[in-house]
Amino acid sequence: MKRKVLFCLLAMSMVLFTACGKKENKTTEQTTVETVPYQPATGTDATTVAEPAKDEEGFYSTDDYVITVGDTINVRVSPSKDASIYSLLAGGVVLKRTGYNEEWTRVYLDNTSFYIHSDLVEITDQVPEEEPDTEDTSEEEVPKLEKIVIIDPGNQTNPNVSQESIGPGSEETKQCATTGYTGATLGAKEYELNLIYAEALKTELESRGYTVTLTRTENEVDLTNKARAEMANSSGATTFIRIQMSYSSNTELTGVMAVIMPGDSRYNASLHDDSRELATRILQGVTGKTGAVNHGIYETDQYTTINWSQIPVVVINLGYLSSAQDEQNLLDENYRNDTVKGIADGLDYFYN
Repeated sequence: MKRKVLFCLLAMSMVLFTACGKKENKTTEQTTVETVPYQPATGTDATTVAEPAKDEEGFYSTDDYVITVGDTINVRVSPSKDASIYSLLAGGVVLKRTGYNEEWTRVYLDNTSFYIHSDLVEITDQVPEEEPDTEDTSEEEVPKLEKIVIIDPGNQTNPNVSQESIGPGSEETKQCATTGYTGATLGAKEYELNLIYAEALKTELESRGYTVTLTRTENEVDLTNKARAEMANSSGATTFIRIQMSYSSNTELTGVMAVIMPGDSRYNASLHDDSRELATRILQGVTGKTGAVNHGIYETDQYTTINWSQIPVVVINLGYLSSAQDEQNLLDENYRNDTVKGIADGLDYFYN
């Protein structure tokens, strides 16, 4: 009898042990499944949405719009903070977005792709204003502008500290004329360099069939910035180019930049599009010939010469006299020849 009881107890223990073992195995399997990292499904039965494909630039393709955020937005020619700047935009500008990656947004501007750091744009439902429809004039011959250029070598030997209105009807005033900057390394005088480059450009353009006038042919003059613009307005010229240099507390900064009026200028907004086209072509010409960094186009209504102009006008800053590299380049005859040929190439493109 004791043996039967013992046998029953032993049998019951084995059953309980087996049941407990099965329960433990189920828990372990369940835990294992939950902790396996997720992997995208593959094969014909996959239902997981795949990551969007990237194009050859490594950008996710898209077709929507973004709006610029901030005060001054750099539009660069490639997705890098070291890339040349094509243009400077204000905040609130709506652009077509064609792609993006983890850091950069690709936008379509002036029929070309450019890049803006993604921190400086936001997705928007707004769309750019469409240009008004115009009649088809493809069969009509569009008259070409006469190649008549007036060049203003900025600054002069002696400053004129008197004040003049910065634009028609404005009560805001600025100094009439300055001597410009002095090179930080070699002591080059900006007013002298401006005239040297203007004379070289005049020679180059005349060899290409242009009619060219200079606002000054010597350094010992007393010409206010307003007077220079008025000379351009009465000269019969079809474009107005002012040559000058830049200066910065950052002595490593080098390169060229153009300045024009903003599109909503209260003085001569109607000249904006032509001035921007002219500035774009000149910058492309100069950087193509010299390899200089392109700092793009800066739009402002604080330049007296620009505000008083009644013809397309561009102020072209040819380099930084605060930079030892730029100052040395600007004093080099070969670099000067390349620069003026680049400006001339830009003018050829604009006129043709």
